[in-house]
Formats: sequence, C-alpha cells, structure tokens
Amino acid sequence: MTVQTVRVQLERSGYDIVVGGGLISSIGQRVRGVISERASRAFVVVDSGVPRAHVKGLVESVEGAGLRAHVEVITPSESVKSLESYGRLLAGIAGTNHGRMDPVISLGGGIVCDLAGFVAASYRRGVPVVQCPSTLLAMVDASVGGKTGVNLTLGTGGVMKNLVGAFHQPSLVCADVGLLDSLEGRHRRSGLSECIKHAWICRSVGHESLRGWMDENLDSICGFDPAIIEELVARNVALKASVVARDEHESPEAIAGGRMLLNFGHTFGHAIETLEGVSPDGDPGNAPLHHGEAVALGMVAACRCAQALGRCPPSIGDSLCEMLTRVGLPWRVSGLVSTDEIIERMGHDKKAVGSTIRLVLPTGEGCCEIVDDASAESVQAGIESIRG
Repeated sequence: MTVQTVRVQLERSGYDIVVGGGLISSIGQRVRGVISERASRAFVVVDSGVPRAHVKGLVESVEGAGLRAHVEVITPSESVKSLESYGRLLAGIAGTNHGRMDPVISLGGGIVCDLAGFVAASYRRGVPVVQCPSTLLAMVDASVGGKTGVNLTLGTGGVMKNLVGAFHQPSLVCADVGLLDSLEGRHRRSGLSECIKHAWICRSVGHESLRGWMDENLDSICGFDPAIIEELVARNVALKASVVARDEHESPEAIAGGRMLLNFGHTFGHAIETLEGVSPDGDPGNAPLHHGEAVALGMVAACRCAQALGRCPPSIGDSLCEMLTRVGLPWRVSGLVSTDEIIERMGHDKKAVGSTIRLVLPTGEGCCEIVDDASAESVQAGIESIRG
C-alpha cells in the first residue's frame, strides 16, 4: 500500500498529513522529525477501543525514538468529553514533568483527538501535538485543522457540543488506515458521513471531482476496499486542508469558501446528537446517535430547509438520502423531542451570531452557502423531514 502526504500550509506554519497502511510502526521517527531534538517525553492519550497490539506498537516506536512514553487511556463518549476529563488529563501530564518541547500524542477517535489537542493547547500555554486518528471520522475531520475542545453541560442539563476549546494545529497527522480494520460496521458508516458532507460542498471549495469519484467508487467504499479507503481519506483530507489553509480560525466573515462550510449538517446534527433514547434504527439499545449518524440526519434537514426556502431543488435532498441509504446511514429517526426544543438547542450552537442561527444550506450539486435569515417555517420543515 502506498503512502500519501497532504500538506496543510498555513500563513505562519504548516504540517503534513500522512496517509497509508502500517504507519504506526514508524511513528516514533516521524514524531522525531517534527519536534525539538531536546524533547525527552511523550504524553500518549489512547482510545480504549484501539487494539492493544496497535497501542503496543506505537509505544515501542515512540520509546525507540528516545521519548519516554506515559500512557493515559480514555473510554470515549460525549459525557467523557468534558471539563472534568480535561482536568484529569492536565493533572496527569503535569505529574510526568512534561516539558514545553515534549509532545502530546493521541491515538484514537475524534473525542480523543479533541481532548488530547485541548490539553496540548493549554498545558504550559501550548506544547506540540501529534494526532494519530484511529477512526475514519477522525481521519477526515477531527484530526485535521486544529480544532480542540470539550462539551459544556449547562445548569439545565443540556449538553453544548464543543463549546469550550482552542485552535491548536498539530505538528503532524498520521492516518494509518490499517487501524480501520478493527472498527465495527457502525463506526465505519459513521465516518462515511463526513466524507459525504465533503462531497456535498466540494464545488464550493474547489474540489469538484470528489462527488463524482465517490459516486463511481461507492460500492468499493461501502466494502471498505483498502486501496479505495486510502484514496478516500487522502482526497477528503486534501479538501479539508485547502479550506483550513484559507480560513484557519473559522472567521465569521469568511463566508465564500470559508471553514464554516465544513459545518454542513452540523447545526441540526449537534442539536439531536446527545438526545437520550434516539437511535439510528429505532432500537433503544443503539442509542444515542453516533456523531456521523447525527450529521447525516442534519444534512438531510439542511437540504429540506433549503428546499422550503426555494434555494435548492428537491433532487439535492433526494440524492443525499439515496447515498445515505446505500452506505447504511439514517435519514429519518423516531423519538425526537419537540421541534421547538430542537430549535432551542440549535440556538446554543457556537456558530450562532447573537440570537441568529447560522446554517449551511445547499444551493445545487456540490454547492453550499451560509444563511443567516432562514425562516422559522423552513427550519421547522427541515426538522420535520427527519422524523420517522
């Protein structure tokens, strides 16, 4: 299997995203290549779902490169992505005498990437972080772009996604697609949601070919053909890298082609992701929704909202539902709370401006735009469209 490198070139810095199979075995030397020669320790935050053999391989590689590894294991969930967990990790890293030049290394899914990144962003006012995503979703989204943070639980009991955090770009992203072999089907499908999101905005950000390539290779993608999945990851991180390079900190003013377009489906999705008892197939045992499942539903809601506003034809939402069905992701669910409660949750979204909900809505094939003035009726129509 080949190794592909995608460069994220920022105004004042840059870093590589390395994509391929078997990369964990060489992670020590790769980390050494991007940190100070004076670094002597590594604080490794590991997802409990990563097989022990991969964890062992990473630790041996890191220590073989002369870095003393201290490992902290996290069992990921939205409730774990909290200020309490963040505080425990900070206490843990402080207890190792971790220095300013020593790296934090994550090995896990998006929650581990976000937590480890936030610790690196704030400990001693910033230390290097190397992201080793172990899920498809983390490879194409959470590990790239420097967004880190945790959820915040309000006094009312509501959970606000990613409300506390910082931008802290990694020194390196190492996407070892061999790690995906250990994932069960639901986690694989969840990651495909972010890839579909990219396909629905690709023309707006200069990657017009992504949608067509995914359509042509969808059967192989669903079958998780190793070579096709490597190419899928490389194409998706290339898209995200180009958007991040133009708009590193998600400026509210960067509307055309800006980073906010990457939130297609997320404002609706985040509002339903943490709802208790909602599952992708109606089985309470599969609740709550995974992030990618919520984003899939959020994209459908956004399409139907845009349709109600007259901004896009019904065919855009129809083709999205067809692709979601083919990859095994939901586009309708039962058990949602009232529409008014979902809209209230959307108002707490961190991308809201004052009392205005900002939405990313499609206008055509592969094209989306930022909308500040969606009518209440259109938002309601979007939400009602995903009720089973």
